[in-house]
Amino acid sequence: MRLFIALDLPDHARAALAEAQSRLRRCGHAVRWAAVDGLHLTLQFLGEADPARVPDLLAALAAIPAPAFPLRLGGLGAFPSSARPRVIWAGLAGDLGALGALQRAVTDATAPLGFIPEDRPFAPHLTLGRARQDVGAAQIDALAAALRAAAPPAPVAWDVGRPLLFESRSTPQGVVYTIVAT
Repeated sequence: MRLFIALDLPDHARAALAEAQSRLRRCGHAVRWAAVDGLHLTLQFLGEADPARVPDLLAALAAIPAPAFPLRLGGLGAFPSSARPRVIWAGLAGDLGALGALQRAVTDATAPLGFIPEDRPFAPHLTLGRARQDVGAAQIDALAAALRAAAPPAPVAWDVGRPLLFESRSTPQGVVYTIVAT
């Protein structure tokens, strides 16, 4: 099974992200938009793992102290850059120091189980969509311009919940994310 650890989002944050995504969709760019009900904040991607490892992962997550800090939606951006958007995302604001500490607690908890953290720094974001592979430079430029002109999501806030273990499954309809256990 393909696993990752993430924070789930409250419904009011999903609604604000859906509205921002809808405004961008109207621009008509060649983007595969993420399903709003699957939006999450990834803390650590684990990759393929034996289902027998799930109990140990859940125990490791349960040992992390419950978080108690606020986050709110921030502006829009893109990876690798806003000039060359391939992944369109919504940023976060609020207690990002506490979020970084939570992400480190997750990677520290999974390291003894053999899960290696990524080399690149943690860049908290919510993926709204990905540019299609077959888009040309002119379409990428148009998408970059649309992102610069787009209004950010409403800055709704919420208190962070416990990190959850998710499974990612590819289907003909797209990727489906399921919480393995709470």
